[in-house]
Amino acid sequence: MKINVTQAKKEIGSRNMFKFVTSAEHLGIGDERQWAEHAVTIDGEVVNTGSLLEVSGTIHIVTRYQCDRCLDEFQANMDIPFFEQFQETGVTEAHSEDIIYFQGDEIDISELVRESILLAQPISTVCSEDCRGLCIKCGSNLNHSDCSCDRHIVDPRLAELQKFFNKD
Repeated sequence: MKINVTQAKKEIGSRNMFKFVTSAEHLGIGDERQWAEHAVTIDGEVVNTGSLLEVSGTIHIVTRYQCDRCLDEFQANMDIPFFEQFQETGVTEAHSEDIIYFQGDEIDISELVRESILLAQPISTVCSEDCRGLCIKCGSNLNHSDCSCDRHIVDPRLAELQKFFNKD
């Protein structure tokens, strides 16, 4: 995904829009099954600030996860923002670690998009905030049906006290 910045480099303050539609396979991101069904859409703009070209935008992607509580599969729409500053090589003598340098009239944002998607992946995936998960006794999905298992867990330190109350 290369952005032509010839027009943006000509005038300070200029804004050039761009849009790409690609696949997860083209981006080279992990588990293809997670993203295989839907296209990845990238919308953004390039802004010439004078000494830098600022590239910002949003990545629209549909992902498929397995719920950590109930193990059901579900899809989630993600809108991932990105922002990066680019400077043409040779414009200044000083180099900064926060700026990415480029040559010529094109900026390749493939790695920026790939990293943004991978960094936006949640640590824990839950199908809904009120997901009830699986029964710890029989393993049935509590979102679909309630089971008759006694899921009350007694703290082992209080087990003897529980026996006292059960004598009645």
